[in-house]
Amino acid sequence: MSGPHDVYWDWGAANDAIGALRRLAGELDSAANCRARATTELLGSWEGPRQQEWIARYATIQAASIRLRERCLQVANAIAQASDRARAEQDRINRMRAEQERLAQQQH
Repeated sequence: MSGPHDVYWDWGAANDAIGALRRLAGELDSAANCRARATTELLGSWEGPRQQEWIARYATIQAASIRLRERCLQVANAIAQASDRARAEQDRINRMRAEQERLAQQQH
């Protein structure tokens, strides 16, 4: 029977990547929270000439961490959406094949 080929998509690899990216985002979030708590403690007891420089560097690190976390989540969501599209397409192909088979059986 001719017709469209099956969708080639590695759902296992996609799910692994989604999980890894979401775990990484969680780790980045945890690290940012730890840095924030440590910074609060540090700034409560530190005043000195380098304090503003340190605060600026800390802010840069936190912003980069947030951007990386958001990017991980965006990529994880993009992979999940691609998996959903692949599944929907395979389901469409399967329905079409079932209909073709049903019609072929009716003709015999």
